[in-house]
Amino acid sequence: MRTLGFCLSLLLALAAGCASMESAPKPLSGADIVFLAKRGKSAPQIVEEIRRSDTVLFLQAAEIVGLRDSGVPMEVLDYLQRAQIEEIRRRERQQMMMYYGPLHGGFGGFPIAPARR
Repeated sequence: MRTLGFCLSLLLALAAGCASMESAPKPLSGADIVFLAKRGKSAPQIVEEIRRSDTVLFLQAAEIVGLRDSGVPMEVLDYLQRAQIEEIRRRERQQMMMYYGPLHGGFGGFPIAPARR
């Protein structure tokens, strides 16, 4: 009986995990953003769609100019650039935590002595 309950709870957890994975919207591409702009969506509507889908595009200057020439509003391009910068900063913070960790600089203000050989 105990293993049956465990199996049922495991199946429920897996089903809930699969359901949450399917409901997440896929990130937008540059072509998707151009399509939204050409359909007449306003800049705040496009930004909200980008935010909702957690889209971060790593764009070069020529790509930004191309999006502008395709009719994407400046407010959307500004948001895309800010999202790119914030993602780079987030990745750098994550990488620094990997190297230094929460105990870097010592414990309680005292430096951690290196191990003796």
